[in-house]
Amino acid sequence: MQDYVVRRLTCVSEAQIEELAGLLADCVEGGASVSFMLPLGMDKALAFWRGVAEGVARGERALLVAQDDSGILGTVQLVLAQPDNQPHRADVSKMLVRRRARRRGLGEALMRQAEQLARDCGKWLLVLDTASPDAERLYERQGWQRVGVVPDYALMPDGALCDTAFYYRKLEPLALDNPVWGALVGAPDGQGGHAAMAQRNGLAVRYPRDVSPLAGLREPSPQAFSDLRALVDMGEEVWLLTPNPLALPPEWEVVRARYIDQMVCAGAQPVPAVQPIAHAWPLLEMGADDVPDMIALAAETKPGPFVQKTITMGRYLGVRTADGRLAAMSGTRMALGEYTEISAVCTSPDARGAGHARALMQTLIAQIQASGKTPFLHVKTENGAKQVYEKLGFAVRREICFSVIRRVA
Repeated sequence: MQDYVVRRLTCVSEAQIEELAGLLADCVEGGASVSFMLPLGMDKALAFWRGVAEGVARGERALLVAQDDSGILGTVQLVLAQPDNQPHRADVSKMLVRRRARRRGLGEALMRQAEQLARDCGKWLLVLDTASPDAERLYERQGWQRVGVVPDYALMPDGALCDTAFYYRKLEPLALDNPVWGALVGAPDGQGGHAAMAQRNGLAVRYPRDVSPLAGLREPSPQAFSDLRALVDMGEEVWLLTPNPLALPPEWEVVRARYIDQMVCAGAQPVPAVQPIAHAWPLLEMGADDVPDMIALAAETKPGPFVQKTITMGRYLGVRTADGRLAAMSGTRMALGEYTEISAVCTSPDARGAGHARALMQTLIAQIQASGKTPFLHVKTENGAKQVYEKLGFAVRREICFSVIRRVA
């Protein structure tokens, strides 16, 4: 049972600096080759960590610590500030664990969190070096690739020369962290569920204009934006879902950007198909003839983009009133790996309160789960519909940055 927590420090207090200095001194005294020699004075250790704290404050480094009730037991850093031609890379540095706290899984936990943090920071290539055989075994268990060994690269704390091994790890983005790319491209050895729709150029991909304005990038690099530029007309807007806000080249401008919640249906048991209720109308399969009404309802309620061929992304259901008017609809949109997105959940204002959205959602959830997939969706944090989604088994997985950007050059 894990009796410690791993967390990111976005600012480092003086008390934490003192704890980290003690941790560094403990590791150096134990023989770790981490840039310092014996005897390591506390002034030097404190100065080092104050420098790290300044880098954290400037956003140049990310700092993780593992701690329990007794204080900080371990740490690792990501050096995020890299040359302009290496925006996708980060260095893993100073992975330290107190001698008394070893063999409790701290190293593995710190490295797992470091990889997730790297993804969150838009980094997908990590490098590190080590002079510790124990650390080498840990890294190799976690999928790191050994590049080679440089003999006599550094000194041990006691002054003896030591060899140093270099490693790298390429992180494939988690599909849900980059959902448009995952839906249109998928993993390198596979294809996304909408690969047949993909219009791709290098590191950029998009849906056809008459299907959706959604676009995706392999990573938010200058080259990826250059590749996207070739897919987008001058003045055209595209919509992106990314782990973090985008830093745009001059050829692009932000129309609007904000965080939204990504929710995954986490219920252990499939949600049962909707049960007939006295005041519910039949749930109708939407087809090409329904598209004008679907576009009109989406324009009225603004659940997200819905254009002429959006209906081809998945299966859509609707509710029509006795006079034939489309009162509510919802359907499936992006398909990626084990996940299927529910989208366009909307009800006309004068038809709310009749349980249409819940009935549509329950049916779609049951169908997705019956196919062996997991439902997910995106929703504004302040949207009251979140309460309905939570009752249906959805939970917030993470925030996703939603950006509408326009090509201006």
